[in-house]
Amino acid sequence: MKIARYQSAAGPERLGIVTSLSGRELLVDVAKAAAARGGPCTPESVMGLIEGGAPAMEASRELLRWAAHRQDPAWMDDPDDVEWLTPVPPKSMISAGRNFGRHKMESIKGNSAIASKLHSDFPTGFIKLGRTLVPHKSQVKRPRDVLDFDYEAEIVLVLGKAIDVDSDIDPASAIFGYTIFNDLSAREWQIREMHNGMIMLGKNFPGFGPLGPYILTADEVLDPNGLVVWLKVNGELRQHSDCRDLIFGFEQMVAFWSRCGLVPGDMISTGTPEGVALHHKPDPRAWYLKPGDRVEAGVDGIGVLETFIV
Repeated sequence: MKIARYQSAAGPERLGIVTSLSGRELLVDVAKAAAARGGPCTPESVMGLIEGGAPAMEASRELLRWAAHRQDPAWMDDPDDVEWLTPVPPKSMISAGRNFGRHKMESIKGNSAIASKLHSDFPTGFIKLGRTLVPHKSQVKRPRDVLDFDYEAEIVLVLGKAIDVDSDIDPASAIFGYTIFNDLSAREWQIREMHNGMIMLGKNFPGFGPLGPYILTADEVLDPNGLVVWLKVNGELRQHSDCRDLIFGFEQMVAFWSRCGLVPGDMISTGTPEGVALHHKPDPRAWYLKPGDRVEAGVDGIGVLETFIV
């Protein structure tokens, strides 16, 4: 299933499940459809669905089949007419760094000092604050003291089970689904911070975490390594890679960061593939984001996350 959180005339937070009608994607408003059908209880929030486990998933699939068969517009919303929310309620996210092989190589090319400090024993990353996360079609303001404003298309896995270092849980089974993320970055600040071996501000200005629009549930992703992530700026392709270039895969990241004690709704991002503005030579300034830019981050099979720079 593809699921979404959004606002509509029916209320401030709706859980939607994607269906197709005459070749168009529409959102089945779960609460409306469940009320019309009656019968078994179906979770009416994303967190209710995530925390409800297999029974909640099966109830939602059953409702989707029922609603798709009847195709009543009374409980369907057009994605173009809704106000999007982040696909899970905003909370801090673990973001992997330098986790795509070709991106790692472009970031250290010609810099032996950096290369000598890197290792591949375990994934490393940073925290993306929940307040940075904004939904599909958001307008994101470029901070006034930031000119080196960069993009990073990524895939985010959403946890469906609690898992920690002592858990006897298969990491793959702890993944609820996958969504799309753009790890916007202020390179001036990031580079200055990294000289001190830390990174925080350069990744955490307001709005620096576009996320969504959908979660594709894990049962529909037979091979996560085959997921293809890409990014366009004003229609120009800047990034494109499948996840076979990941240094640490989805299960490895869950297993490693389970040491933090992960709970349902927690998120881990993959890191980004090659093609970021920073590493365009000889002068990256023409590639950085500026007001008026339209940015699309996509993952084939999940959707397209659209952001407008102002």
